[in-house]
Formats: sequence, C-alpha cells, structure tokens
Amino acid sequence: MRISIRLKLILAFFSIIVVGYLVIVYLFSESESKVLKQRAIDDLKTRANYSAEHLKHHLDALAKEVLFLSRLELMDDLIAMDIDKRVAHILQKKRKDIGRNVEFYAFDAAGNPVVAEKGAETDALYTALEGERSQKRRPIVFIFGKELVFAAPVYASFDESRLIGWLLLLQPLENLSADLQRTGGVLAWIVPPETLRPSLEQLFSPPEEEVLKRQYLYVTYPIGPPLEGWHLGYGLEKRIAFETIEQVQKILLFAFVVMLLLTSALTVMIDRRIIGPVRRLADTASKIVATNDYGMRVTPISKDEVGELAESFNRLMQKTAEAFEVIERQNRRHAQTLVGLMHFFSQMIQSETKEETIERACRELRRLTSAKAVTFSDDLTGERPGCLLLECNLESGKKRRVYGTICIEGATETMAMESRFFEAAARMISLQIERIELLQTTREALRSKTSFFSALSHELRTPLGSILSLTQFLMTSQQCDENAKETLGRIESSASHLLQIINDILTMAKAELGKLEPRPQPCDLVALAEESVEMIQPLAEAKGLTFRCDFAVDSYPARTDPKLFRQIVINLLANSVKYTFEGGIFIGFYPLADGIEIVIEDTGIGIEPEALKEVFTEFYREYRAKGSNEGSGLGLALSKKMAEALHGDLVIESEGAGRGSRAVFTLYVSRIPHPVLSR
Repeated sequence: MRISIRLKLILAFFSIIVVGYLVIVYLFSESESKVLKQRAIDDLKTRANYSAEHLKHHLDALAKEVLFLSRLELMDDLIAMDIDKRVAHILQKKRKDIGRNVEFYAFDAAGNPVVAEKGAETDALYTALEGERSQKRRPIVFIFGKELVFAAPVYASFDESRLIGWLLLLQPLENLSADLQRTGGVLAWIVPPETLRPSLEQLFSPPEEEVLKRQYLYVTYPIGPPLEGWHLGYGLEKRIAFETIEQVQKILLFAFVVMLLLTSALTVMIDRRIIGPVRRLADTASKIVATNDYGMRVTPISKDEVGELAESFNRLMQKTAEAFEVIERQNRRHAQTLVGLMHFFSQMIQSETKEETIERACRELRRLTSAKAVTFSDDLTGERPGCLLLECNLESGKKRRVYGTICIEGATETMAMESRFFEAAARMISLQIERIELLQTTREALRSKTSFFSALSHELRTPLGSILSLTQFLMTSQQCDENAKETLGRIESSASHLLQIINDILTMAKAELGKLEPRPQPCDLVALAEESVEMIQPLAEAKGLTFRCDFAVDSYPARTDPKLFRQIVINLLANSVKYTFEGGIFIGFYPLADGIEIVIEDTGIGIEPEALKEVFTEFYREYRAKGSNEGSGLGLALSKKMAEALHGDLVIESEGAGRGSRAVFTLYVSRIPHPVLSR
C-alpha cells in the first residue's frame, strides 16, 4: 500500500505527541502514585498508632479505676453482704461518672453477687472469672460475650491476706470503635483475634479483603496489652488518595489537546510549504511518464530548497527532452538501416547461384552505403582496406576457402561504415554461397543415391525373385529329399530376408527424398492394431512369452494410411519379441483428446541411457540379443519416419539394461462418424 509523505508526516507528528503524552502520564502516574500511596500509608499508620495509644490509655484508666475501687475500705462491706448498700451506691455513682454503658459487678468470696442480681448471667460471669484467676496480671482482663471485663480481687482492710470478694467492670466491646478517628474519608475498624472472629464478626464488621484490595489503601496495627492479638485497621479510598493525580491528569489532557491543535496547525503549514510543492512535483512527473510530454514544467513558489528542487527538476526535464530528441533521430536512422539490412538479407537468401548472390550483394551494398562503386574481385592474393573478404567457414583443421572480395569505394552512410556491418554483410554473403554449394552437393548426392537404389532394385530384386521361385519349385519337387528341403528352406529364408532389407532401404530412400506420401483413407485403427497383434503373437508364444492387450475402445474409425499404420505397429511388436526372452509383452490402445496413443511394453533386455539417443539411427542395432544377427537396423528408423509422415510421433523409453523398454506411438487424428472402413 502506498503511503504519501503527508500521511507519513501526520503520523510521525501525532505519534510523537501521543507517545510522548502517554510516556509522561505513565511516568508521572507511577512516580506520583508511589509518593501519594506512601504518604497515605504513613498517615494511616500515624492514625492507627494514635488510636491504639488512645484506646490503651482508656483501657488502662478503666483498669486503674477497678484497682482503686477494689482497695477502698468501703469494700469491707462485702463481708456483711453490703447491708447498708454503700458499695452498690458508690459503684452506681462511678458508673455514671465513667459512662459509655459500663457495668459494675461485685461478688463475695463464695461467688455470690453483692452488687447484682443472682442469675444465669452472673453465674456464667463468675465462672468465666474463675477460669481467668490464674492470670498473674492485675487487674484480670478477659472477654465475656460482647463485654470486656476488668476484674480485681478485694482484700479485707483489716487483713490484707484475706480475699473477701471480687470487683468487676464490664466495658461493652462496641465502645472500642467509638474512639477511632474517621475524619477525612478514613475508614477505621477493629480486628479481633482469629479465635474470637466468628462470635464478634457482626459486632465489628470489618470490610472484606477483596474490597479493601480493590478500593482502599489500608494498614493494620496491633493494639497491644491488654488486648493482645487485637488489631486496628485504617483504610483510605484510592479515589480520595489519588485525587491529586486525577487533577494533574486533567491538566495533562488539556495540555495534550492544546498540543494536538498546535501540531495540526504545524502540519498544515508544513504541508503548504513543503509537501504541497513536492506533491505537485510528483504529479507533474507522473503526467510526464503517462503522456511522454517532456515539455511540462513546475512553477517554483519559493526560493528555499524546495524551490531549488523545482528548478533542478525543470532543468532535468529540459535535458531529458533534448536527449530523447537525439535518441529518436538515431532510432529513425537505425530503423532505416535495419530495414535496409533486412531487405539485404532477404535478397541474399533468394539467390540460387553464386553469381546471382554476388550480383545482388553488390547492388544492395551500393544502395545501403551510397557508395560510388561496389565491385567484386576474385583476386585471392591478399586482403585490401575497404573490402569484404568472402570465405567459407570450414571445420577446424582444414584449409580455409576464399571466394573473393567485394570492394566498396566512397561510402557516405555512417552506420554502413561501421566494422560490424561489414563483418555481418561478408558473413551473410559467404554463408549464402556456402549454402548454395552445399545444397548443390546434397542434391547431386541424393540424385546419385536415388539412381543407386533404383539400379539396386532392378539388379537385385529380379535375381532374388528368381532365386525364391526356383527354391520354392525345387522344394515341391518329388526328387527333393528332406535334407535338400531343409537346405532350400534356409536359402528361401535368407533370400526373403535379403529382399526385405532391400525393400526397407528403398522405403528409407523414399522417406529421405520426401516421396513417402501417405494415402489416407477411412479405417478402424483398433482393427488394424488387432491384426498386427495376430501376426506377431505366434512369434511371442513360440518363445514362451505372454501377450497382454488393453484396448480402451472397441473401435476407433479415423482417416489415415492403414498400410503405414499397421507397419509401424508390427515393427514395434516384432522388435519387442526379438529382444525379450523372459516375461511378456503388453500393448495398450488409448484414445486422446486429439488422437490416439499406442503403448507397447516388454520385459526384455532394455536399453542403456546413452543408447537411447541412437535407437532411431539408420542401421543401428542392439547386439546384446544373445548373438542374434537378424535384422537390418532400419526398423525403428523407418517406424519413426513413417510416424512423422502420418503426422504422429514415436518415442522409445527404458530405465536401463535388464529393465525392459517402452514404445509410445502417438497419432494425431480425429475420429470420424460411420465411415466405410478399410483394412
């Protein structure tokens, strides 16, 4: 995706602003949060310490008050069961003085209540006291239900060793929370020991741990004696603790908005001063590329670097336009020269004789070079300046052959005077002369070959026919015994083999001369292939080979030469039988989209990879067939040429020695409907 400079600039500016703001907010929030958090924690610790000291001072005062009252001589009345109610009166007065719903209880040495009515509650209280009497601390402090109990023993004033009773002060536990500081949004609570939490949970109701962690900054502080294991909890809402940060973040957000506005204004200014001219420059360049109009220019709007860039662009376009004009003139001249050279070469290849070639070359060279004279000389004494040496490109190691020289006098065209042109022209003329001579030599050789094969056909086929006729006549004679018949049979076989070789040679000669002309007619290719199999199958069975067929269709009517088609299939099958000694032979007939394909596979001796290149060479034979000398080495070569004559192709494949071979005969023919078939 293409990103413009304007978008890149906007993204860069805004990225710097946003990232910078986020970094500042993050760093400030982190540092300031740590400071405010520590400050709030310290303040909560101070409050907790003060409240704990205040609570301990209050509890110590209550303990001292109990001890003081227990040592009054007035308490001797406990012996007389408080007959005049003086103890109850003084404790009632003290209760009013202390307030906070405290209660006083007095028991005699036997545990009978003196300043309280006897009941289940007083019995339970005294029982709890009995359990706490082992404490060495005075007064004894313990929890009774939802009350904090201060208990002091009362001794007789006239005998300090005589225990006459107990004085108890009961302080409601709910009063403990009344003295906690809760100013400034601070939350305070009391945490009892683990053993008392289930029974006192409803009384103190401390906040849940998850709520504290999520919404509060909090500390816990131990109260100490006489409330061992008790803690004070102080918490402050994070919203209140970090209120300062929120205010600063609002200020930073305002500053961020201001910076965005300033950045937008700066971006617009830079866009007008820098990006706008650069964009116009890029648009002009794109138009020049699209229209090839190098006359377009950019108008400088400033005298800074952007203006210098616009002026440099205009100078570049001016130089480019001039360079293209020069190139265009050269291209026109080169095109004219190329057309002339093409005409020169076309004239050369149309010549039929050496003299005609030289005559046309001189005429065309004079036209191309605008020379005063162009002459040919067969003077071979040496090379001369301004002359083209015509020589034959013979194989290395042989003597060079020179045809002559063509001299050009007074050439005026620049391109025509280049050395490469003269070299190409001389080479073209020499090649044409060489081609004409080779063609004449080939034609003469072909004519001689054709004459030789014609004479051979007349000189050899007639006596061979006589030999075959006489041999067959003698074999049918009554005077011919078995030994003579065997000898005559060998003579007949050899003569037939020799006649077949002569016929193959004549057919090859026709193919090379282009006289192997197919005679297409409607025929059934499947039927022709089956006939070929019927002819070769007995030979395979005689060698103990299996023969498998796979014809994908029952018939395939097409228009081709049935004789050549059948000969190709027979040659391929016979070749497979000849070089296969174990296993079998397979033939498959398969229709294609544009023709048919015949596949012949065998399990024979196979072909080496280097020998695959030579299988279609004339008179090439594979002599590894256990000493067999049968065959002329023309079968595959003839089959290849006949396949090409039928507009088909023949390919031989093998994976190596001992792995068999595979022949694929492809014939490109169209299936015809309802033909009059010929076999």
